[in-house]
Amino acid sequence: MQRAHPKIALRGFKPGAHGAGHVLGDLESAVMEILWDQPEQTVNGVETRLRYKREIAHTTVLTTLDRMHRKGYLTREKEAKAFVYTPRYTREEFERKLAQEVLGALIGHFTEPALSTFVDLIGEDDGALDQLEAKIREKRRKRAEK
Repeated sequence: MQRAHPKIALRGFKPGAHGAGHVLGDLESAVMEILWDQPEQTVNGVETRLRYKREIAHTTVLTTLDRMHRKGYLTREKEAKAFVYTPRYTREEFERKLAQEVLGALIGHFTEPALSTFVDLIGEDDGALDQLEAKIREKRRKRAEK
């Protein structure tokens, strides 16, 4: 049974990676990039795109897409004899949910150090600090309206 809200960071967070690679392996990241660029792909469509950059077996692509579907990263619909795969989340939704999970875990377990470090890091960039301040004001305004 599929969870209502699958976790993005199933296997942890890799700080040195980029994009989806923060939580996915190289192949899964490549698959997500392909499907974000062009959703609704069959195994053959994904395989064709992957082959532009690497040699890969059809069964590897098939297994990877099935595994990503079971993990909740992809949805699939049966069309004729093939499944058509689509990302469950847009790139923006994926990144937001990833940030929520990682920051939520840090703040939940290390509230003061996580918040202090976050503010220290943001404080290095005046634009980011202004954005943070504006988001805090907006959140307080919305809470006061309730």
